[in-house]
Amino acid sequence: MGAVLLDTTVASFLHPKKRATRERQQYELHMRGRLLVLSFQSVAELYDCAEENKWGAAQRSALNQFIARFVVVPYEPNLARTWARVMTHCRARGRRLEAGDAWIAATAVHRRLPLLTHDRDLTNLQVPGLRVVSFL
Repeated sequence: MGAVLLDTTVASFLHPKKRATRERQQYELHMRGRLLVLSFQSVAELYDCAEENKWGAAQRSALNQFIARFVVVPYEPNLARTWARVMTHCRARGRRLEAGDAWIAATAVHRRLPLLTHDRDLTNLQVPGLRVVSFL
């Protein structure tokens, strides 16, 4: 079974309320039968959403259960080195990349995983080793 890294938006498409959305259906084909992986950065972004929206205990518990469905790639020093290469590559080409997006891209490169993204900032980066699947 292969694995695939989901960006935060694609992971959010897996919420039960989004089962019938066109976006979810587009990405599902690329997720079916694969190990679903998140960067620690996406987990932080999901928790940020809960904080921002002042979720209660039940919603936070459901979020924890949702996150538990994925393999989460943690921070480690070699990943930080890959992040620096991604940031440097993008700056050299005149592309501004947010730090969070760079962590997600770097995770895909570092772990040699295809990245499913619904974020325009992560498409057409042309970072060596980055394989992107997007329906934008």
